[in-house]
Amino acid sequence: MTSDHTPEPWYWEAGSDHCPHGPEPDRNSTAWNTWAEHHSGSPQDVFICLDAPMGDHCPACSEESGGDPIPWSICPENPASQPA
Repeated sequence: MTSDHTPEPWYWEAGSDHCPHGPEPDRNSTAWNTWAEHHSGSPQDVFICLDAPMGDHCPACSEESGGDPIPWSICPENPASQPA
């Protein structure tokens, strides 16, 4: 297995249908602090919802596919996907 292909937890984007907190409120509002506690920035420069996991994905395969999230379960370097 190459070091670039490893499982990494991914999360749905903040404000998406999978995010239970709704869209990002105005940063000058009182709702911002509560909303921000459940969200974080990601390497893709978007906010993600820490309460909406997508499961493990392979960042190397995802980068190779142009940024589409590739689940770890189908990564060719995943030992579980190797023939017995």
